[in-house]
Amino acid sequence: MDTADATRGLLNNRELVGSSLYVRNDDPEANRERFLRFLGLLLLLLGMTEYVFGIMVHSPMLSIQFAGSVLAVASALELTHYPNVRYLPSHQAINLLFRTFGTIFYIACMFLNLTHCLEDISDIKSSEHSHDVNETENSAHSHGPDLAVNVFYITIADVIVKSIFTLVYNPLSIHFIGNFVVLVSPPAIAIALYFYNKLELHFFFDWLDHHLEPVTAITLTLICIAIAVFSLHRKKQYLLAEGPKNFKIDEISESVKTKNASLDKVDHVHASCVWPDGFTVSLKAYIKVEKNNKNWVAQAADDFLNLKSLLHTEIKAKGAKDVIVEPVFVDQNELNPTFDPICISTSCHNEDVGCCTIPKTADNA
Repeated sequence: MDTADATRGLLNNRELVGSSLYVRNDDPEANRERFLRFLGLLLLLLGMTEYVFGIMVHSPMLSIQFAGSVLAVASALELTHYPNVRYLPSHQAINLLFRTFGTIFYIACMFLNLTHCLEDISDIKSSEHSHDVNETENSAHSHGPDLAVNVFYITIADVIVKSIFTLVYNPLSIHFIGNFVVLVSPPAIAIALYFYNKLELHFFFDWLDHHLEPVTAITLTLICIAIAVFSLHRKKQYLLAEGPKNFKIDEISESVKTKNASLDKVDHVHASCVWPDGFTVSLKAYIKVEKNNKNWVAQAADDFLNLKSLLHTEIKAKGAKDVIVEPVFVDQNELNPTFDPICISTSCHNEDVGCCTIPKTADNA
């Protein structure tokens, strides 16, 4: 019997372990994170390859692809540390930092590439310099057909990997179309340019045909920079901890007063946007009390709990994620207009409790 029981226990344990493993492997969020890490590794290898070949062939389109790879990898860095810091209060701020770094680095790379493209299309110098520029533009072909074919294969891999990446991730934190234009359109256009040159097509006048790649790169660079700047502008309210645009505390205060007349006023309101959405609010609620009433302490505590609940409900309905209400108990008969304590401290924030007390008067001293 002991052996049979032990065997059954072992089998049950295996079933439980297998079941837990199955659930863990079947967790959609965990699978998504692993897949994104795999894509991030591919993008890292792709970016390194594009950097090396970009130096060899001096291709402005390949430079744009490299900048896009860096943007994608930098924005996905949050996935590498997320399991270790997901429970820290600041983990969303770290994610915002990675995405902002990627966007700024991307803009810097694009501006650098823009200057090179403008140099490529400038024919204001001697014809000898123009000839040198021509050799630079066609450097992939001058290094031999094998190098041009290798760049073509890299570009195909780039468009495939980044297409998948933009479908499952939002590196710029904007609409899908913006991510698609920044990451996918450069390699797709580079493939079109490859076939245009390989088939020796001439749809434009001679100068544009000769400078087609740098002109295309300039146009695409300006569009992508505009999208990246728009992405940074969307992050500005989180980076600068700005207040939400449509948050009006006066309306909320009046609404709460109609439900509980013990609220005197709401003051010292601090509202700041928190990444990726929502905002936090801390405020002081001035609560009327009557110290002549022997039960004023219990009544004040009840009023505070009720007002705190009302303020939380009203403010969170506007999109707030966290609300800190600091009570200030005010007796109209003992009100000292010069006393207005700011007693929101770290402990009050952590415990969400009041730290303010009414100062003692000469009669109570």
